[in-house]
Amino acid sequence: MKNGTLYSKRVRKVFAKLKKELGEPESPVPTDPVEQLIIGLLSVDAPVSRAVRAAKMLEEAMVDINEVRVSTAAEISVIIGPYVSNSMLRADSIRRALNAIYRKEHAITLDHLHKVGRREAKQYLDDLDGVDASAAASVVLWSLGGHAIPVDQRMHGTLRKEELVEPSATADEVQAFLERNINASDAKAFCLLMQNFVGSKSRRSSDASSTKSATSRASKRKPARSATTGAKGASKAPKTATKRDK
Repeated sequence: MKNGTLYSKRVRKVFAKLKKELGEPESPVPTDPVEQLIIGLLSVDAPVSRAVRAAKMLEEAMVDINEVRVSTAAEISVIIGPYVSNSMLRADSIRRALNAIYRKEHAITLDHLHKVGRREAKQYLDDLDGVDASAAASVVLWSLGGHAIPVDQRMHGTLRKEELVEPSATADEVQAFLERNINASDAKAFCLLMQNFVGSKSRRSSDASSTKSATSRASKRKPARSATTGAKGASKAPKTATKRDK
C-alpha cells in the first residue's frame, strides 16, 4: 500500500489512544470455525453484534447446520433480514460456503483446520466459494488463534474516511497492510478496539446526518397562511362597505 510508513504511524497512534481510553479488552474464548465463518459472512457490512444475533437466530430457526445448507437463500434471508443489510446476498454467501465445505469434507465441519498451519488454513478458507478475505481472516483469528486482521466494509470505509489508510487501497490491501503492522499478540485487542472505533464513528455520522436532514426539512417548511393572507403572502385588510353595498 502506498505511503505505508505514514499510515502505519497513524494506525498505531489511534490503537494506542484506544487502549489508553478503553483499556485492554478481554479476548473471547475461541469459537467453532463454521459458526465463526457464518458470523464473518454476516458482518461484511453489519456490526458484529448484529451478525452474532443473526447467526443465533439462524441456529434457533433451523434443525441443524445441514438444514441451513439445503435451505434456499430466500428462506435464510427471512431469518437474518431483521439484523443485517443485503440479507439475500449474505444468505447466498452462507449457502455457497456451506456447500463448498460439504463437497470437500462430506460433512459440514472445519475442525481439521486446527491441525494445519495458519497459512494453509487461510488458503483453504479463501478457496471456499462465497468466502471473502475478511470472513476467512475472522475464522483464522477468532477460531484458530492465528494472526489475522479481518477488514470488512464498515472498517474499510471508516479507515479511509479517517485517513488512516491510502484512499485508493482495496479492503484486501488494507487487511494485508494491517497484518504486517499489527503484531500477532495485539491482533485480537486491535480488532475489538477497532470495532468500537468504527461503531462510534458510524453513530456520529448517523446523528450528524439526522440533524442535517431535520434542519433541511425545517428550512423548507412554508409558514401557514392566515385567513387574511393573499396568494403572495401580503395581508389584505377587510373590505370597507361602500354606498352601493349599502
